[in-house]
Amino acid sequence: RLPQVIVSHAHPEIVRELFELEVPEIEDGIVEIKSISREAGYRTKIAVWSNDPEVDSVGACIGPRGSRIQTIVGELKNEKIDIVRYSEDPVEYIVNALSPARVVSV
Repeated sequence: RLPQVIVSHAHPEIVRELFELEVPEIEDGIVEIKSISREAGYRTKIAVWSNDPEVDSVGACIGPRGSRIQTIVGELKNEKIDIVRYSEDPVEYIVNALSPARVVSV
């Protein structure tokens, strides 16, 4: 009996790989993926950070006219993807992650 190989799009690392392929700033180390939270087939939240103050981490991931994120969404069968600006300040990070909801208190 031969060993089985199972390939799945459910693991969060597939999202990391797709972003590394589509976003040159991530591949070059200018933008970092800090964390990924995923409900496969439904929604992914990805926190990104720029090591260069001149580079907008969220804008780099979205791409010109949304081209980069549209390619990734297509690969994931139209899964919703939220790109969140990472912050080392936990309150700011939580506010960013819950956007566009209005956060009253943390």
